[in-house]
Amino acid sequence: MLKDEEIVRSKSCIQCGTCVASCYSSRDTALSVRKIINDFIKTGKIPEDETALYCSTCYSCQERCPRGIQITEILFHIRRRLAEREIPEGLMPFYNSLKRYGIGVPPEEQHLKLREKLGLENYSVQFRKEDMKEIREIFRRLK
Repeated sequence: MLKDEEIVRSKSCIQCGTCVASCYSSRDTALSVRKIINDFIKTGKIPEDETALYCSTCYSCQERCPRGIQITEILFHIRRRLAEREIPEGLMPFYNSLKRYGIGVPPEEQHLKLREKLGLENYSVQFRKEDMKEIREIFRRLK
């Protein structure tokens, strides 16, 4: 669940573009993290299109954000709201991964071990029980 302090912190975005430059998904899709975050900050509304679903949840944007904005968490919030609508057929493999693992593209074990070795936080929601419970509840309601 998106916390109020994360919404407040998102308003400190300076539109530097670091999130877009860090985004692997935006290289091959229509995803523009910067635009989605900017629109969310200005309006508080969920986008009409499904481009937020293209995020691979790698957390590169969030880790590199100079303002410490919880970008991926905001995208999760947006995606949860989008999931309440209909999922496009082309995104079903991604949807099924979300349903199974709680994340669009599960991290490789070697990356998790490296993060631990380097003392970096493990952002992978599939290992956070409270997030998995929420994701399962969303999928239960969709049936």
